Amino acid sequence: MADRFGPRGVFAVIIPLQNANQQPEYELMRPEGVNNQVYRFDISDQTRVPEAMIEAASGTLGCWPDMVVCGNSVEMRDWSVEKHTAYKARLSEEIDGKPLVTATDACHAALKTLGAKKIAILTPMVAHHAKSAQGYYEEAGFEVVGSTWLHVKESIDIIHVTVDDILGAFDEIDRDNIDAVLHLGGALGIISMLEELEEKLGKPIVSVNAAAYWYALRTHGITDPILGFGQLLMREAIGD
Repeated sequence: MADRFGPRGVFAVIIPLQNANQQPEYELMRPEGVNNQVYRFDISDQTRVPEAMIEAASGTLGCWPDMVVCGNSVEMRDWSVEKHTAYKARLSEEIDGKPLVTATDACHAALKTLGAKKIAILTPMVAHHAKSAQGYYEEAGFEVVGSTWLHVKESIDIIHVTVDDILGAFDEIDRDNIDAVLHLGGALGIISMLEELEEKLGKPIVSVNAAAYWYALRTHGITDPILGFGQLLMREAIGD
């Protein structure tokens, strides 16, 4: 429900307790007149991340949100289109049917909007996460040409990944025959690097935090181009 701090809308954003960069990144992208309210869930047990997010979801109703944004890449964990549909249904039930955006749906919509058919995927943690994500996006209709990961074993270590590590990973994953690079795992924190990376690679990057917030804004009817964070946030509408 719009309020004096967010006359254009109140967004309840659910992010992990352990991700130090996501809250400031959402604030960097926030246009005037939008109120971001942040809610946290625990990812210390990586095997039950979707369940932990569902358990946290009902708390978002306390700020009377216009939109609930679930900012976690659940497709990195033995995921499928069928599982995602069931997951969204459970989330929707917890938030009494409020408008809902998941990071997974946002990345899918972003890739379609940018016209990407062939993609490469970068994740921060282990091979299993990258392979699960690859399977999900292939099932969703994309051709995944390659994937890589940064070999981060524990969530606590993601924030310590260096800029050089990130640049090296994007160099490794880049291919001449891809339309876009998809970055999953919101704790990596790269939105301020997106313009530089896109210029270097010569192709768009769909980064999960940027995609989730862009999709939430556009779904809510806010079309402001957001400068400084890559091509996607300059797109005023969600494409087919």
